Amino acid sequence: MANSSNVEKAYELCDRLARQRARNFYPAFRFLPRDRRLALSAFYTYCTLSDDVVDEQATESLDNNRARLSAWRTKVDNMFAGNADEPTFMALSDAVNRFDLPQEPFYNLLDGVEMDLTIHRYRTFDDLLIYCRRVASSVGVVSAKIFGCTHPGGEIYADNLGIAFQLTNILRDVAEDYKMGRIYLPEEDLQRFEYSEGDLKAHLFNENFRALMDFQYTRAMQFYRAAQVKLAEDQARSLFTAELMKSVYLRLLNEMKRNNFDVFATRVRVPRYRMLFGLGSAVLKRFSR
Repeated sequence: MANSSNVEKAYELCDRLARQRARNFYPAFRFLPRDRRLALSAFYTYCTLSDDVVDEQATESLDNNRARLSAWRTKVDNMFAGNADEPTFMALSDAVNRFDLPQEPFYNLLDGVEMDLTIHRYRTFDDLLIYCRRVASSVGVVSAKIFGCTHPGGEIYADNLGIAFQLTNILRDVAEDYKMGRIYLPEEDLQRFEYSEGDLKAHLFNENFRALMDFQYTRAMQFYRAAQVKLAEDQARSLFTAELMKSVYLRLLNEMKRNNFDVFATRVRVPRYRMLFGLGSAVLKRFSR
């Protein structure tokens, strides 16, 4: 059993990593009470390291990557069994107990990470939805609990927002993902807009591609609109931090549209002044009610 001093140090380590790697999101973390902010940082660290298990070793054999992921699952099993023995899991174990975080989403995330090992194309959007729910909605469900939302509607909100975030990531990272051998744009959509895998490989930026991306944009916006805090009824205020994150990612999605979806030219980023304006607008909206 870790002592309180070690747990505090573990939280601080996770918080430092979150500040470094969640640069767009971390400003929103600061609106949480300290205990919830540290719990969110610990969970963010878990998500990031889970993703790294596969992505940082993408050139390794399938068997080696599966072995690495299996070893990581064992660490998660040990954590839930009360045997956390390294900083990330020490902090996470405390957060799980403190905020009664559900176990299933932790494993759903790993199931999604595992999909990246063997599934590199998605025939339909329904197929892609399974992936999005595992790697993103699972994150939203746990985060909502950390924020203090226990209302069932909070899970519906988190599911929709998680899918919206993941679809935004997919649009932003089209070129980068292809370099890793992955295409997340559904094959049915590529065929619908007559844009082939060969076109994607060549970074062909034409009207077909813009139409394809605009279609994906509209789909993502539907999920953003479906993520309404009113779903959580009297606990809607607890989702304020999630709404700040939503404002950042909406800015990112709209920046892609503003750039006519030319994601091949450069990785799309939201200018800092626009990001801060979006955060400021969300804060003013919250406190003017």
